[in-house]
Amino acid sequence: MRLLFLTSLILLGAACHVAPASRPKTPAPAIQPTFDHSLRALELKVFAAANHQRRLHGLPVLAWSEALADQARIQSTNMMERGFFSHVDPVRGPLAARLNAAGIPWLRCSENIFREQGMDDPPDSAVEGWMKSPAHRQSLLDPLVTQSGVGIAISPDTEYFITQVFLRPPK
Repeated sequence: MRLLFLTSLILLGAACHVAPASRPKTPAPAIQPTFDHSLRALELKVFAAANHQRRLHGLPVLAWSEALADQARIQSTNMMERGFFSHVDPVRGPLAARLNAAGIPWLRCSENIFREQGMDDPPDSAVEGWMKSPAHRQSLLDPLVTQSGVGIAISPDTEYFITQVFLRPPK
């Protein structure tokens, strides 16, 4: 069975572009994923492919942020374990609320999510799919973001959930 789902915060009109002082803190519980070192290579492959696309388009590469990767891992794990596929976690809320609850300051943020089963190379498929979608492409090629992190969760039946968070920190 082959499934491919893509979405983007910008597509939903919910990209984060709010001054830090106006963001409310809304802590909420999260499923804490166990860090799986075997997934790290896949996460870094998504990150490298995203930076490759940025270089091809004359943009500076993004810096890896472990804090953003942690948030991306939590989002991917929550989508897998709670059975939803959305930028809005039913418990933790949208990306802005999740970053605020984690104490991660930002001026601009967005995320791309990907879900698939049955593809040969999920990391490359995710980035290729995002580049074919105008909203995802906009998130990935946003010249104003400077940091990123990727998180992957794989279900027992090998369904991949990939989240990439993009952020511009306060100056």
